[in-house]
Amino acid sequence: MTELRELRADDAQRVAELFVEAFGDARRLDAEEIRSWLGSTTLKPEWLRVLEDDGELVGYGDIVIEGGDLALDVAAPGRWDAFFDWAEGEARQAGLARVRVYVAAGHELAEVAGARGYRLWRSSYTMEIALEEPPPVVSFPAGVDVRGYDVGDAPPLRAAIDESFAWDPFFHPVSEASFRDFYLGARGFDPALWLLAWDDDELAGFALAYAERVGERGLGWVGTLGVRAPWRRRGLGEALLRAAFRELYGRGLRRVGLGVDAENVTGALRLYERVGMHVLRRADNWVLDL
Repeated sequence: MTELRELRADDAQRVAELFVEAFGDARRLDAEEIRSWLGSTTLKPEWLRVLEDDGELVGYGDIVIEGGDLALDVAAPGRWDAFFDWAEGEARQAGLARVRVYVAAGHELAEVAGARGYRLWRSSYTMEIALEEPPPVVSFPAGVDVRGYDVGDAPPLRAAIDESFAWDPFFHPVSEASFRDFYLGARGFDPALWLLAWDDDELAGFALAYAERVGERGLGWVGTLGVRAPWRRRGLGEALLRAAFRELYGRGLRRVGLGVDAENVTGALRLYERVGMHVLRRADNWVLDL
């Protein structure tokens, strides 16, 4: 008997294995990360599903509703269509405009999506840098003071993230719950690694770095880097990024990565290349208009 049921904690190890079977190094997760999804206040239990066939767990998929989109993430080798059927049915029932699926570039899932009427929409890159020697001490623009994160910084930081990424087609306002779950709750969180640049009492920019990337121990990660419009073109973004490299190097990390939209309009790609980062892999977003 085949059943599409809600995820349980004891499924976590098998789900982690499914991501590796489906995507290899491009999507390495571990059981700890998957179990953490069950404790999220922003992910509904019915959004996290596994496909069980005669007692064997053969697929995993989750959905998230963001504005008028339903985003599907799936790891189900040879069983992809069961999750597409489920996601598209949920989207239609909710009256949503489209379904979006994240696909590692060149993966067979792109052919499955294309056959179902999906079209390639946007791509993103994972970029990395090898830190072979200690990064130099960074100088910040005059009048800017940089310090780590404190709990009282949450409201201005959330507002600054919203303002800095308002242009991003994937971005949605950061609620208190999503900030707690996906920023503060991310693996490797350390308030000293969140670098906030202040101009008097105004938050000008931020680099939110983590000492671990899920599934990739030994890799530092810059989760979010942003500069508010009035402080752009002054070298603040580059200074924050280089300072994050220095902090992560000081924690013993010799590789640092980040993700960026391939069509980023703020010059981020040029910045990352200028500081020595290179594209490691690409991922594509395919969409189905309903």
